[in-house]
Amino acid sequence: MQAEQEIQLPRASSMWEKTWQWCAANLPSFIVIFALWEIVSRIWGDPVLFPTLEVIASRGWELTKSGILLKHTFATAYRILGSMVLAISLGVLIGFAMGRYRIWERFWLPIVAVLLPIPALAWTPVVVLWFGLGDVTMIFITTFGAVLPIISNTWTGAKSVNPAWIRAANSMNCGGHRLFFRIIFPGSLPFILSGVRVGLARAWRAGVAAEMVAASDWGLGYAIFASREFLDISFMLCGIAMIGLVGFVMEKFIFQNIETMTVIKWGMMEDVQVGGG
Repeated sequence: MQAEQEIQLPRASSMWEKTWQWCAANLPSFIVIFALWEIVSRIWGDPVLFPTLEVIASRGWELTKSGILLKHTFATAYRILGSMVLAISLGVLIGFAMGRYRIWERFWLPIVAVLLPIPALAWTPVVVLWFGLGDVTMIFITTFGAVLPIISNTWTGAKSVNPAWIRAANSMNCGGHRLFFRIIFPGSLPFILSGVRVGLARAWRAGVAAEMVAASDWGLGYAIFASREFLDISFMLCGIAMIGLVGFVMEKFIFQNIETMTVIKWGMMEDVQVGGG
């Protein structure tokens, strides 16, 4: 009698293999862009207006070592995070109120429809007159930019919950807050996460742009705008790169983990991995 063969389970990829797969999937496009930048900078031959990668990297290391770039980054990041906490709290509350109660839907829907087309930056002159330069103005503008897509997506999610789920829950005497936390909120979560992701992108754009004209001393937008007086293109590019890097970190290590632990784990969304990572 032939011996039973052992079932070979797929071997889990090591951290090094995952890192290599991610690099192989994502880095080639950046390498091409960097190569084109280097070629253009050397053909143009103007180190002030179009510095080489070596000059940019050297300036970035200098700014990082002195702590200036990190201080500007932290100033922007804590304003964005504070604004997102406010935007998520208000957006989810108003969105669910609109989705579950007709009276609040009729009240808020015209207001949201009017406010959505207004750029957050348009509020800057008014808010500066109200609150002056500084954090309060920044947080107001950034929260305005983030809260509207969260309201809209939460409202859509609350109205899109499968009615069969609600009827089944009601048939088992599941109502009130139990119905909300076990059926409505989980069913709306993919829409909420989508709204938060859009809101965060709008918050970054609004916050950095507002810092250019309304920040008092610190912030990436302030630093980028102030660097023009000294023609410090390398500083500007390092600030722009830092904005992209922080946004990437938040997307990769915050939103993807939240999605993995909630809607993907619950089977409500397919797990899409780029480059095996």
